[in-house]
Amino acid sequence: MDDARFTHLAYYERLVLQIKQQVVSGVLRPGEKLPSVREMAKQVRLNPNTVAKAYKQLELDQVVIVRPGLGSFIAADQPPAAAAVAQLRQRFDEAVVAARAAGVTTAQLRAWLEEEQE
Repeated sequence: MDDARFTHLAYYERLVLQIKQQVVSGVLRPGEKLPSVREMAKQVRLNPNTVAKAYKQLELDQVVIVRPGLGSFIAADQPPAAAAVAQLRQRFDEAVVAARAAGVTTAQLRAWLEEEQE
Protein backbone atom coordinates (compact mmCIF):
# COMPACT_ATOMS: atom_id res chain seq x y z
CA MET A 1 0.00 0.00 0.00
CA ASP A 2 1.77 3.10 -1.23
CA ASP A 3 -0.90 5.59 -0.15
CA ALA A 4 0.79 8.45 1.70
CA ARG A 5 -2.18 8.68 4.07
CA PHE A 6 -1.12 5.44 5.71
CA THR A 7 2.62 5.95 6.16
CA HIS A 8 2.11 6.48 9.90
CA LEU A 9 0.83 2.92 10.27
CA ALA A 10 3.00 -0.09 11.04
CA TYR A 11 3.68 -2.35 8.07
CA TYR A 12 1.38 -5.07 9.36
CA GLU A 13 -1.42 -2.51 9.83
CA ARG A 14 -0.96 -1.33 6.25
CA LEU A 15 -1.28 -4.91 5.01
CA VAL A 16 -4.40 -5.45 7.14
CA LEU A 17 -5.93 -2.29 5.69
CA GLN A 18 -4.95 -3.28 2.14
CA ILE A 19 -6.59 -6.69 2.48
CA LYS A 20 -9.71 -5.18 4.07
CA GLN A 21 -9.96 -2.71 1.19
CA GLN A 22 -9.68 -5.58 -1.29
CA VAL A 23 -12.51 -7.39 0.50
CA VAL A 24 -14.73 -4.30 0.55
CA SER A 25 -14.07 -3.59 -3.13
CA GLY A 26 -14.78 -7.19 -4.14
CA VAL A 27 -11.25 -7.97 -5.30
CA LEU A 28 -11.14 -10.65 -2.61
CA ARG A 29 -14.32 -12.68 -2.21
CA PRO A 30 -15.67 -14.81 0.65
CA GLY A 31 -14.09 -18.25 0.61
CA GLU A 32 -11.09 -17.11 -1.41
CA LYS A 33 -7.78 -18.43 -0.14
CA LEU A 34 -5.07 -15.95 0.78
CA PRO A 35 -1.49 -16.71 -0.22
CA SER A 36 0.59 -18.46 2.43
CA VAL A 37 2.50 -16.22 4.80
CA ARG A 38 5.73 -16.87 2.89
CA GLU A 39 4.11 -16.25 -0.50
CA MET A 40 2.49 -13.02 0.71
CA ALA A 41 5.77 -11.89 2.27
CA LYS A 42 7.47 -12.26 -1.11
CA GLN A 43 4.62 -10.48 -2.92
CA VAL A 44 4.54 -7.46 -0.62
CA ARG A 45 8.24 -7.53 0.28
CA LEU A 46 7.74 -7.82 4.02
CA ASN A 47 9.20 -10.06 6.67
CA PRO A 48 7.13 -13.25 7.11
CA ASN A 49 6.66 -12.40 10.80
CA THR A 50 5.05 -9.11 9.78
CA VAL A 51 2.68 -10.90 7.41
CA ALA A 52 1.86 -13.49 10.09
CA LYS A 53 0.98 -10.64 12.47
CA ALA A 54 -1.29 -9.09 9.83
CA TYR A 55 -3.00 -12.43 9.18
CA LYS A 56 -3.53 -12.89 12.94
CA GLN A 57 -5.11 -9.42 13.15
CA LEU A 58 -7.36 -10.22 10.19
CA GLU A 59 -8.43 -13.39 11.98
CA LEU A 60 -9.17 -11.45 15.18
CA ASP A 61 -11.16 -8.93 13.11
CA GLN A 62 -13.08 -11.88 11.60
CA VAL A 63 -12.04 -10.91 8.08
CA VAL A 64 -10.36 -14.27 7.55
CA ILE A 65 -10.83 -17.73 8.94
CA VAL A 66 -7.94 -20.12 9.38
CA ARG A 67 -8.41 -23.74 8.44
CA PRO A 68 -5.54 -25.71 9.97
CA GLY A 69 -3.51 -27.43 7.30
CA LEU A 70 -5.36 -25.59 4.52
CA GLY A 71 -4.59 -21.91 5.04
CA SER A 72 -6.36 -18.60 5.54
CA PHE A 73 -9.59 -17.82 3.72
CA ILE A 74 -11.72 -14.71 3.40
CA ALA A 75 -14.64 -15.12 5.80
CA ALA A 76 -18.20 -15.26 4.59
CA ASP A 77 -20.08 -11.97 4.68
CA GLN A 78 -21.26 -11.38 8.22
CA PRO A 79 -22.95 -8.44 9.82
CA PRO A 80 -20.38 -6.49 11.84
CA ALA A 81 -20.31 -7.20 15.54
CA ALA A 82 -21.97 -4.50 17.62
CA ALA A 83 -18.82 -3.99 19.70
CA ALA A 84 -16.71 -3.51 16.58
CA VAL A 85 -19.18 -1.00 15.19
CA ALA A 86 -19.24 0.90 18.48
CA GLN A 87 -15.44 1.03 18.53
CA LEU A 88 -15.33 2.25 14.92
CA ARG A 89 -17.93 4.91 15.69
CA GLN A 90 -15.85 6.14 18.62
CA ARG A 91 -12.72 6.34 16.46
CA PHE A 92 -14.69 8.10 13.72
CA ASP A 93 -16.06 10.65 16.20
CA GLU A 94 -12.55 11.30 17.51
CA ALA A 95 -11.25 11.80 13.98
CA VAL A 96 -14.07 14.23 13.17
CA VAL A 97 -13.39 16.25 16.33
CA ALA A 98 -9.67 16.37 15.52
CA ALA A 99 -10.41 17.42 11.95
CA ARG A 100 -12.81 20.14 13.05
CA ALA A 101 -10.26 21.39 15.60
CA ALA A 102 -7.74 21.62 12.75
CA GLY A 103 -10.15 23.75 10.74
CA VAL A 104 -11.45 21.11 8.35
CA THR A 105 -14.92 22.01 7.13
CA THR A 106 -17.92 19.71 6.99
CA ALA A 107 -17.82 20.00 3.20
CA GLN A 108 -14.21 18.80 3.16
CA LEU A 109 -15.06 15.87 5.45
CA ARG A 110 -17.89 14.91 3.08
CA ALA A 111 -15.54 15.17 0.11
CA TRP A 112 -13.08 12.86 1.85
CA LEU A 113 -15.83 10.32 2.51
CA GLU A 114 -16.87 10.49 -1.14
CA GLU A 115 -13.26 9.88 -2.23
CA GLU A 116 -13.20 6.71 -0.13
CA GLN A 117 -16.29 5.44 -1.95
CA GLU A 118 -14.56 5.56 -5.34
